[in-house]
Amino acid sequence: MLFVEFTNGLGNNLFQFIAAKQLALIHKQELVGQCPRGYYGRAPLESLGVKFLDENSDIILDKAYDEIQEVDSHNYQHWFTTSHRPEDLRVKGYFEDYHYYVHNLAEIKSWFPPIVKRGPEDLVLHFRAGDRLLYESTFPYRTPPGEFLQGLAQFEFENLHIVTDMPRWEHYNAKDIEELSVHCSVPQKLRVDPQLSADYFNSFVDGFAHYNPIITQREILEDFNFMRSFDKMMIQHSTLAWWAAVLSDASDVGVYGPWRSWKGKSNKNLSNIGLKGWFQWGG
Repeated sequence: MLFVEFTNGLGNNLFQFIAAKQLALIHKQELVGQCPRGYYGRAPLESLGVKFLDENSDIILDKAYDEIQEVDSHNYQHWFTTSHRPEDLRVKGYFEDYHYYVHNLAEIKSWFPPIVKRGPEDLVLHFRAGDRLLYESTFPYRTPPGEFLQGLAQFEFENLHIVTDMPRWEHYNAKDIEELSVHCSVPQKLRVDPQLSADYFNSFVDGFAHYNPIITQREILEDFNFMRSFDKMMIQHSTLAWWAAVLSDASDVGVYGPWRSWKGKSNKNLSNIGLKGWFQWGG
């Protein structure tokens, strides 16, 4: 078997799933997932064919599991070239390097359900907020609305669709932000002043208003497949949106240039993939 340890976040899970499946096919192993108890991303992963061990499985509880050869981002490529083929492997990490996938995109696309492509008059913008709206440490790096508007100006479109993890697209106050439920817990001591977060989000509600954006609440997998249907996409630094764009066959994809600049030297290279029709905005 090839065990893959899924962490929190469906975007992270897509990297983990795709990295693991590529390796499982090479080693002719069965891909088996593990995830936190009650994890919201389990159902979307099952829809992609991932089989999960029962939460009480003896395999998880067996100390021998820790002795299975671990595959991480440091040795991932080694396991494609080595003649050594262990019976079991366990995949653990994030694998956010486009070099792992760029030469295998046609096969990777075949692992996902087909979608009906939209016309060139529609543009989808992915606006990730959620926990990133709350952290004080990344507040100085938040991209201002003006940069988003400059990015939008590089497209020709009639209808703007926004996919967002915010419960509603309207003005928030400090209390609304304090009560905001996101996919992972953000300790109070790590949060920025909620009024600053509210003002920041409200500036986008106002800044995009003249586009009369279309916003619909969906489940996260539905959002992912919805984005894949567009011929024009604008994304910032969401791994979920990145995979939606990579798997979309879109003619025009604007990706935020610095990706996650606050990470410094550990920043990922995902905005540099350079697929046909991709360009960088912002930064």
